[in-house]
Amino acid sequence: MTGAEAPGVLRRNPAVTTTEIDGEFFLVEPDSGEIFYLDPVTSGVWRLVETPCSEAEIAETLAAAFPETTEERLRADLERLLREMREARLVLPG
Repeated sequence: MTGAEAPGVLRRNPAVTTTEIDGEFFLVEPDSGEIFYLDPVTSGVWRLVETPCSEAEIAETLAAAFPETTEERLRADLERLLREMREARLVLPG
């Protein structure tokens, strides 16, 4: 870990190309050439990690946006989403 990274903090992979069309995001991961369409919730997370932020900050923002969703469901969905984004190299540590 470099000095610029903080535990639990995520940021966008700067190599990923982002295109926004009518409020919807499409990303291209350059190493694989894979194209990703982001649904509205994932787009919100993508906006949040424009500035490095912690997983806890993301969870708090989503909890405020979706007060009817239980904390357990929110955490599970967020963990799955962030795991998928890490595996695709869309987000990086800190």
